[in-house]
Amino acid sequence: MSDNSNNAEQKCPEAIIAGVDASDLIRARTAVASGVQLAQKEWIPSHLIVCALSLELQGQLVDAEASNDLAIYLRRLADFFSTEAPTTDRH
Repeated sequence: MSDNSNNAEQKCPEAIIAGVDASDLIRARTAVASGVQLAQKEWIPSHLIVCALSLELQGQLVDAEASNDLAIYLRRLADFFSTEAPTTDRH
């Protein structure tokens, strides 16, 4: 094998981490969605499900590594739910 094909087969660490993160995000969303569906099947009101999700998010943030990206995301999320939200693109 040539050096070029060998390099093409090797991924940079950032690409490997991004791939693992993408896979883990899908798994996490599936787990959370299953929990929400279970709560809905048990006739728990939506506002209480949202409160429970918020409390779980708060608990996760306490344990999370400080991240400027995470802070920005949470501000955008808060803006999304604000009645006075600026009209900016969401992701």
